Amino acid sequence: MKALKTVAVALGITLGALVVIPLVVLAGLFVWLKLTEESDEEALELDQESA
Repeated sequence: MKALKTVAVALGITLGALVVIPLVVLAGLFVWLKLTEESDEEALELDQESA
């Protein structure tokens, strides 16, 4: 019975990791996209002023 509980806990942790890790990666990509988008807009504004 203890082995079954151990397997169930391990399976739960694995499934949780399979859900959490992609969400963390997507959140990181979203933040990176927002940060680079702002710097791209600043670069465009500088180009327009110099033209």
